[in-house]
Amino acid sequence: MKKYDIIFLSILLVIGLLALLGFKLYENHRSTGNAYAKIFYQDVLILMIDLETNDYIIYNTTYKNDIYVDRAEEGIFYVPGALMTAAEMAELWAQDDYAFQNEIVGIRLVVKDAKIEVDYQWSPRDLCELQPPTNSNLQPIVCLPNRLVVSVITSMQSDEFIPDTVME
Repeated sequence: MKKYDIIFLSILLVIGLLALLGFKLYENHRSTGNAYAKIFYQDVLILMIDLETNDYIIYNTTYKNDIYVDRAEEGIFYVPGALMTAAEMAELWAQDDYAFQNEIVGIRLVVKDAKIEVDYQWSPRDLCELQPPTNSNLQPIVCLPNRLVVSVITSMQSDEFIPDTVME
């Protein structure tokens, strides 16, 4: 590599780091101190979770009967996934009695330490489970094979969140 190429790459690296720092500062400036996860399935908002309290809102969609929130106090939520069938659930059912007893076919989300993560799902390379837990709006969880996206909102006021309801 030429000397000018190294200088150019160094400048690009510095610009990238400054941009990332700028985005983080902007996120912190707009943050209300509350973090909420919005769960979208097939481009439809189906569920919102307060990452501090595990309170939730289930939206009145065609998927509302495929969302299980009985373990919300533990921080465990089950949502639909496009590739999920009973055959793919054997591993989860072996370790999760609740999922087995209720014959849940879907993705298990876990909220822990005010962060959300995909704890169980099936896809060709299981990339969704490899994504780290998040509480940042700059780091969504995207599970394309299962058509699931989890985005985090940090600029919403707590009085805008009305938990434990099915919204119409």
